[in-house]
Amino acid sequence: MLSAPGLASLTLLAGDPARDVRSVRVVAEQRTLRELTSGELAVVLPTVFLDAQGHQFDVALRDTAATGAAAVVLTGVEAEAVEPTARRIADRHALALLTAPPGTEPTQLVIAVARLLGGDASIALARVDDARQRIASSDSPSAILAATAQTLATEVTVRAPDHGEPAALVEVDGLADGYVTATVPARASGAWVIAARAVVRLAADAYARALAEHRRTDLAPIHDRGRLLGELLLAPESERAPLVARARTLGVAVDGWHQVLRFELSSSLAETAGREQATTAQLDAVGDTALDAVRAGGTAEDGWHGTRIGGDVLLVRTTSTNPGQAAARTAYQAATAALDAARERFPGLVVRCGIGGAHRRAAGLRTSATDARAALAATRQSMPPREIVAIDALGLNPMLVEWYASDTTRASVDDLLAPLAELGHQAAEDAIRTLQSYLDHQSSPAKAAKDLNVHPQTITYRLRKITTLLHVDFNDPEQRLALQLACRAWLMR
Repeated sequence: MLSAPGLASLTLLAGDPARDVRSVRVVAEQRTLRELTSGELAVVLPTVFLDAQGHQFDVALRDTAATGAAAVVLTGVEAEAVEPTARRIADRHALALLTAPPGTEPTQLVIAVARLLGGDASIALARVDDARQRIASSDSPSAILAATAQTLATEVTVRAPDHGEPAALVEVDGLADGYVTATVPARASGAWVIAARAVVRLAADAYARALAEHRRTDLAPIHDRGRLLGELLLAPESERAPLVARARTLGVAVDGWHQVLRFELSSSLAETAGREQATTAQLDAVGDTALDAVRAGGTAEDGWHGTRIGGDVLLVRTTSTNPGQAAARTAYQAATAALDAARERFPGLVVRCGIGGAHRRAAGLRTSATDARAALAATRQSMPPREIVAIDALGLNPMLVEWYASDTTRASVDDLLAPLAELGHQAAEDAIRTLQSYLDHQSSPAKAAKDLNVHPQTITYRLRKITTLLHVDFNDPEQRLALQLACRAWLMR
């Protein structure tokens, strides 16, 4: 009730703010306080309080509480004039004791309460207009949500709505960016629901505009530095020196320590948008969400930047000093926060992360990016697939990491295993896992069968088919090594 237009200016001095109000009346005489009914709100004229100050008013307040009345609103009375004894009585009997600002017209309060109790459509319109004014004076996404929550007197957040909750889609640059959702309070009136549906729509539009402006201004320098780091990762050796100099000019600690987090989005995001592949706008939205999450949880020493390479989102943490052993823990916490934020903003999104090691200078940036790509590939190889894999946890030789992540390697693997890939995704994966296990266990069908939890005859049958398709000689050491590495690289995609 206290959030409704015309009543938001009331101040609760004491008593229970959760009392239910069923009716309202103006009290012009002290004796009327003893005649109130259960659940009634009394708007008390100034003369009543002035004629019965001190002990006499305390007695009248106790008599009022005995009737079961819900609240007493004092008009024309400063809050400081209400004695502590009166406040204690209100607290003891759970009687809401309120004051109205000086100059408040008592009849207007009565009308506002009556409209609210009756579910008058005019109260819904007044609430919407109040929200419009509050939202218009808010200049940040968080302030807009706070203003909306104040108007509706309930929690308002950006999240997927539950059934029946008033919600409105947020669209930033044509991309769905969550919902502004209002929690329905207990015993919400029909007028409240009508108003809430309109108010969340106003809030969603304003939130989208504020969010877009925030990304264009506040995040613009970070995006510029992130794009430069992306160029540095892709540039050939002959073009890196000027990019490094430019990075120093922009304030990037390029000579410090770098750690790369690489995120891969599954096709589920594209499917929700009805497209075959995630668009640039979708990737940027996920990247912004992840960047906001890690910056919010980071320290002043962390320099987080975001960029994209192909269809992957990269976050780069740069520090001027060696992060030491804490780097792995910090990176894992950041990856977890980024995944949680992305899933909350885009329900149904499947995203995985590979974490590179911490390395120094521009060359170290590229090394960490290579680490992260290999670790990301390992998220797919693990059974079941893992959401986050750190390169340090794989225990791989750095030479193998570089080989796994190489574009040339992927092309060679495609050529070598093409006959198996043509069997179809699941059949190809079964065949390649069988081949890898067989080679890893020194050509033992029994050990491979135990590793894959299948019958040894299944291994023998698959190997016969694999040998026919690939035309390989398992007795040739070079062919065995090539196949063993190719199987690992293929399964790490």
